[in-house]
Amino acid sequence: MAEMIQFSGLKKLPEEPFVAFCSARKIKVDPKVPVGPEAEVAEGLQALYEARSLPSFFQVIANALPVREAVWFACLAAEQMLQEGTDPPPTLQTAKAWVFKPNTDTREAVEKAIADADMDDPTTLAADAAFHGIVKGLEAQVMSPPSASPTMVFAMLMQAALKDDEPAMAEANWQKLVGFGVNIAAGGTGTTEGVQGGAA
Repeated sequence: MAEMIQFSGLKKLPEEPFVAFCSARKIKVDPKVPVGPEAEVAEGLQALYEARSLPSFFQVIANALPVREAVWFACLAAEQMLQEGTDPPPTLQTAKAWVFKPNTDTREAVEKAIADADMDDPTTLAADAAFHGIVKGLEAQVMSPPSASPTMVFAMLMQAALKDDEPAMAEANWQKLVGFGVNIAAGGTGTTEGVQGGAA
């Protein structure tokens, strides 16, 4: 079903060689995945998708998207963990608020939500991604390494992708999340209807 996902026009991704991008971030990709040395990040993502290399795909896109877009992607993944009709917990609400206005106030709200979160809150990783997000204006407050937020995003994506054991459901989760991520990378909000605007 690779033809259903369009990997062209992904303007939010860096235009740099995929292999060098992964090497700089210590992302290990299966050497059997056919990615040429001149391929850019978007082409590498397409190759990972077609090879069904789920962990590598999510790890690369979590690192390749700008921080706010990546955290938004984590928020969409977190929503998939909630039972239908369930109100989003404060962790998810504050993470979303941070995406739209990343400042000291929204970061403090995220921090409080994390501290107060239930042990079984499935959206905490999205809040963690926001808390560790380094964006303009928060450089002095966020003492985390640059890899911290993408790592949390990656963990949230994997948790959502693997939440169902039944093969058909697992496949649907994987395809839906890829659709969200590619739409965000193209400048959208993550919806598969192609709504433009995005987090930034």
